[in-house]
Amino acid sequence: MELTEYRDQINEIDDQILRLLQKRAEISKQVGAIKAETGVARVYVPHRHKQVIERLKAQNQGTFPEDALEAIWTEILSASRSLQESERVAFLGPVGSFGHLAALCHFGASTELIPVRPQVDIFTEVESGRADYGVVAIENSLQGTVRDVLERFQRTTLWICAETFQPIKQHLLSMAPLTEIRSVYSHPQPFAQCKTWLRSYLSNAEQIEVVSTSEAARRAAQEPAAAAIASELASEIYQVPIVANSIMDEPDNTTRFFVIGKYLPDPSGYDRTSLFFAIPDKVGALHQALGILEDAQLNLSYLESLPSRTKPWEYIFFAEMEGHIADERVIVALGHLEELCREVNVLGSYPRGTQ
Repeated sequence: MELTEYRDQINEIDDQILRLLQKRAEISKQVGAIKAETGVARVYVPHRHKQVIERLKAQNQGTFPEDALEAIWTEILSASRSLQESERVAFLGPVGSFGHLAALCHFGASTELIPVRPQVDIFTEVESGRADYGVVAIENSLQGTVRDVLERFQRTTLWICAETFQPIKQHLLSMAPLTEIRSVYSHPQPFAQCKTWLRSYLSNAEQIEVVSTSEAARRAAQEPAAAAIASELASEIYQVPIVANSIMDEPDNTTRFFVIGKYLPDPSGYDRTSLFFAIPDKVGALHQALGILEDAQLNLSYLESLPSRTKPWEYIFFAEMEGHIADERVIVALGHLEELCREVNVLGSYPRGTQ
């Protein structure tokens, strides 16, 4: 076949896709009308979002890339929700940050994204109703838990509604070629993550710390011999070209983000539960608590201690396990934990993110 014939076939398929998207949009509007009539306030439904994508992945037996499938349907779901009601999602600003990128990748481009600083104030924005959801960093694969966010969960009524994983790809942005760069702006963490590359290629350039990678990109846009270490999104927003891709020392650097909101999601079949528990001060108490989870055959994926803030030298534990609090074995395990522990506080049961 000639190239033009293949392109004609693709055009025909594109026309069919567009007609089906329009049909889907009309049905989404009808779903929104039913929600309004029955008083359902939620537009973003985390367990439904997860089920739609996982069902399609299971059917994807061809050559279409799975990551692309998830990205495309995230945007379809985002556009469909926007036809029902506008959503406001707070993230750690300014625009162009990795928090911005995580919120955009999870909620899609049809969502109103609100930059907030500092990160713990995202909780306040959602608690007050100024935002419907928030996206907060909870853990980095290299640097561990984000402690101020974890501690803020001790003082909120919000739920963890979902999680999303964001690869941290640091790029060098500049209006100048590499040989003419005299200074580099970035946050302290990217400088630490890119030491080897900077030593090899820009050892004579001055390294200047700023409050965020977004601010670094803004300055690189204005100074002719300056560069920034920042994200690809920052490159697009501040219109500063990438002169060197992926300059991190560790290529697998990833940050996990929690989506926080006022509603607990229903089970999706792919869930994780996060909780705090405080054990009595006696020998073997932690061993007993972990034994409860083992007896229930619940996979414990994370465990960390932190000060309780109620009594000096007293600690509580942050734990994560597979399953949803509506699952029978999780219900039984939580019941036994409550009998043993001084306090058990479930932070959320939510769809697991794609790593």
